[in-house]
Amino acid sequence: MERFDRCYGCMERIDEGTEVCPNCGYHAGAPYLPSYLEPGVRLNDRYVVGKLRSYNGESALYVGYDTITESKVLIKEYMPDSLCSREKGSSVINVDQGSVAQYKTLLSEFVELNKILSKMGTLNHINAALDMFGDNNTAYAVFGWLDGNTLGEYLKMNAGELSWDEVKKLFPPIFTTLSLVHNAGLVHRGISPENIVITGSGELKITGFSIADARTANTELVPEIYSGYAAPEQYNSSNWQGTWTDVYGISALLYRILTGVVPVDAVSRIANDDLVEPAKINPDIPRNVSKVIMNGMSLNGEMRIQTITELVTQLFEQPEYGSARLSSSSTQTITIPRQSGSGNRKKTKPPSRHGLFLMIIAVILCVGMFFLIMVLILSVDDTSGGYSTSTGLSTITGTDDVTLPSEFTEITTMPTDTVTEPPQTVITTSQTNAMVYVMNDLTGKVFDIVSKSDTYSSLVFTAEYEYNDEYPKGQIFEQSIPKDQTFEEGAEISVKVSLGPKFIVIPDYLALNKKDYFAKLDSLGIKYEEQEKLTEDMLEGYVYGTSKEPGEQIDVEAGETLIVYVAKNPPVTVPSETDPPVTERPDPEFPEETPYVTEEPDIIITIFD
Repeated sequence: MERFDRCYGCMERIDEGTEVCPNCGYHAGAPYLPSYLEPGVRLNDRYVVGKLRSYNGESALYVGYDTITESKVLIKEYMPDSLCSREKGSSVINVDQGSVAQYKTLLSEFVELNKILSKMGTLNHINAALDMFGDNNTAYAVFGWLDGNTLGEYLKMNAGELSWDEVKKLFPPIFTTLSLVHNAGLVHRGISPENIVITGSGELKITGFSIADARTANTELVPEIYSGYAAPEQYNSSNWQGTWTDVYGISALLYRILTGVVPVDAVSRIANDDLVEPAKINPDIPRNVSKVIMNGMSLNGEMRIQTITELVTQLFEQPEYGSARLSSSSTQTITIPRQSGSGNRKKTKPPSRHGLFLMIIAVILCVGMFFLIMVLILSVDDTSGGYSTSTGLSTITGTDDVTLPSEFTEITTMPTDTVTEPPQTVITTSQTNAMVYVMNDLTGKVFDIVSKSDTYSSLVFTAEYEYNDEYPKGQIFEQSIPKDQTFEEGAEISVKVSLGPKFIVIPDYLALNKKDYFAKLDSLGIKYEEQEKLTEDMLEGYVYGTSKEPGEQIDVEAGETLIVYVAKNPPVTVPSETDPPVTERPDPEFPEETPYVTEEPDIIITIFD
């Protein structure tokens, strides 16, 4: 091994013969885990490997040094230790017998993930891959060195939490970057204080990307799941994951930052959801922010906020003031008096003795008038079967829509099961206590939630489903009873519910087996038909191609069907010496097509018993 005058613990220069590094305390003869690379190993004739920094079920991360640029780096090695092993003193990875196919499939995903990250070098708030290469029966990705503290360490240095004003200044770049990452087709699945670094210059950077199987339970890999921050769908490999998975993670992170408390993990919440709303832990958190965080941590992925853009919009939108709608879910009754407008209040002088005398007389007259009005009301014979109100001069009756005088009206908010659902307004007459309801605006709301909510139990719903390019699948976009119109108990309302857009973009099938790809198509509402494709170029059961290329649109309203070609490996036969040579003919189905596979490093897989 060539002489190297730097510490393997921090890659800072040290004097020859130094046993303990004065910078980081690393001991030159410190033992290392035999399953991982020995400090001092050189890779690709360029990089020197230092000590092991961390590892999970997918990979190992080492301190490293680039001898060409003479700079510190981080080196990530694909090392799924449940599928392979390494003998002490050897750099080559040995793949377990029976795990070769899975090892190569996940290797393709590892390479593709880091290829995408390598194209994100222009994003300042992500630690992009600088180099990739294959060696030792595996693949490596090289990242820039990060000086700074993790967000978790930063919080410990700042009393354990931050204010909403501090978060508003610090986090917008992270929101933007994560949204761009999603646009590139990646989902992080590990958003947590450990995977966000605050550099010495005060910039936040997202780190710790891994393939899906490494952050999902019940897969071939040992899962790395961040308790309290992982979404419930990460605990079951049969559940579909997407941008909403990271919405849960970033919402849980905001919960931790603003309250100083790690949220209850998703598995415990599924059994007994006793997660306390952030504003109840820290009253300084704005009410609307607290509610949005809770919506972002919904256990139901379909009811959760779906994208980072939607999350940010709701976090930073201004709450409504001066409105008769209440945000509380509890039942409240308020009286709305007539208002002449707003303005600066003027100080008033205390009343004189003469004024007090007049006030007493006025009170006595008001009480007398009250009893007189009550006698008049009780004397009215209500035989119409409708509503009846009296002003003392005339009576207003009716069975249809009625506009009631404000002095006979009170607004009551009915309880609701969801914090985001506005309360239903109820108008009560003072004579008969008959109630009519005032319709809310249902457009943009999820039909399944609205129709099952106690808030709208006074309505009988009829749904008509249509494709709509403006509203996502499941949202209401038209209602037969307009907003602010009154209705009676048991009224029928027809709503139009979106089936989603008419044209859907065909998703990518890269490194996906047919089960996972079909689940993705089902979630988008795309009809498909499976056809086998006899090939040796891809593992059996994985998607080989589609009748339309990923990125193109398919007309789901017209019932257009996507043909999905699934790889089928031919049986292995041993030809005899007498068999004539076989000449392969081009497949007419794919005349000049190159299989859509990930570019992999030149890796030789060695099988060991």
